[in-house]
Amino acid sequence: MDIQTIAVEQLKAAKYNPRKDLKPGDTEFEKLKRSIEEFGFVE
Repeated sequence: MDIQTIAVEQLKAAKYNPRKDLKPGDTEFEKLKRSIEEFGFVE
């Protein structure tokens, strides 16, 4: 095993990563916001 230490700035997100950078006004953001307001959330 080869372990290397690299700077965080060198990391690149995987293209297959399903996470999105949602912003207010985006359809999915608004749906998620309404759901949390209606049903709450669990930590």
